[in-house]
Amino acid sequence: MPFFSVIIPTYNRADLITNSINSVLNQKFKDLELIIVDDGSTDSTREVIQQIDDPRIHYVFQVNAERGAARNKGVSLAKGKYVFFLDSDDLLYEEHLQHAYSEINALDSPAFFHVRYELKSESGIIKSTPLLNTRTILRKTLKQNQFACQFFLKRDIALQFPFSENKKLKIGEDWEVVLKIAVRHPLYFSNRKLAAIVQHGGRTMQLASADSILTSRDILISNLSEDRLISGPIKSNVWAELTHLAALSYAIECQKKLARKCLSDSIKSNFGLIFTRRTLAIFKKLIFTN
Repeated sequence: MPFFSVIIPTYNRADLITNSINSVLNQKFKDLELIIVDDGSTDSTREVIQQIDDPRIHYVFQVNAERGAARNKGVSLAKGKYVFFLDSDDLLYEEHLQHAYSEINALDSPAFFHVRYELKSESGIIKSTPLLNTRTILRKTLKQNQFACQFFLKRDIALQFPFSENKKLKIGEDWEVVLKIAVRHPLYFSNRKLAAIVQHGGRTMQLASADSILTSRDILISNLSEDRLISGPIKSNVWAELTHLAALSYAIECQKKLARKCLSDSIKSNFGLIFTRRTLAIFKKLIFTN
């Protein structure tokens, strides 16, 4: 039984997934399995993966059902004590799993653990993410997703809190899982930067329309309302955050009236959003875009 089951959901990432796979296989820590769930790819993803000869790889194809279903499929197949989720365009640095293993053991096998990542552009430019703080991590997580979908869960915790499989939920499915865990278990993390989220034009967040963001917002609120431990203020924060994100998307789409409405609504719900860089970006778009 491996200690880690790394789960990569993928869809039409034949041109990117090899780097992600190799970043897992080249880990200094070797006690792992890599489960790749192909969510109905129509490109050469299958052929690319099958060219990689490593017995730790388990490839599964399913009819397209979106990332939540793909991740859940991976968890159902996992044999490791811990599962870790990696998107098929992101990278782990070679000490990532070794560091996580040491920290998890030192913490006496927590339900949740995260290793900090950095942002990398297609041209290789690196941008650091903010340091995480033990005193504020819960408060900040209740307001905004701090971990992307790069976190370790005990396998039984992952089974207890599956990802939403609603195909209309385009963003935020990972935040929903983290919120449900956060109200029940401590959120442990390391500030060592041992992974990279690769930013490119095909990332889901960069392709999401304002309308799809608002649809995802409403689905998330509905899902969270089914959890008796998720309070009204938490749901209010989620609503404000995604409405604010939709405001930026509308501004980029030059739908200024809708952008102003979403901006106003989000700030009324969470006044602190007025002081964010995103608000500045929205104002710039509203003022300087024809």
